[in-house]
Amino acid sequence: CRIENCDSCFSRDFCTKCKTGFYSHRGRCFRECPAGFAALEEIMECVEGCEVGQWSEWGTCSRNNKTCGFKWGLETRTRQIVKKPAKDTIPCPT
Repeated sequence: CRIENCDSCFSRDFCTKCKTGFYSHRGRCFRECPAGFAALEEIMECVEGCEVGQWSEWGTCSRNNKTCGFKWGLETRTRQIVKKPAKDTIPCPT
C-alpha cells in the first residue's frame, strides 16, 4: 500500500483502514478532515458536514418587540441550511 498512515489497503492507492489518530476520507488518511467534512469519531471517517447559505441582511433594531435606536437594541440575521449533515450528531454552524 502506498497510502501514508494506512493500516489496511483495498488496493495500492486506496486505504480502507487508517492508523490510530487518522480519519479515513476517499481512500486517504488525514489527521484532520478536509474543509466541508466533519470527523465521525465512532468510525474515524470524514463525512459530509453541514452546508449553510449566505447570511441575510441585518434586521431592524428592536428591543422588547419595539423598534429602537442602535445603542439599546438588538439586530439579527439568519442563514438557511443548504445541505443537512450526513449524521444528525454533526452540528451546523449558527
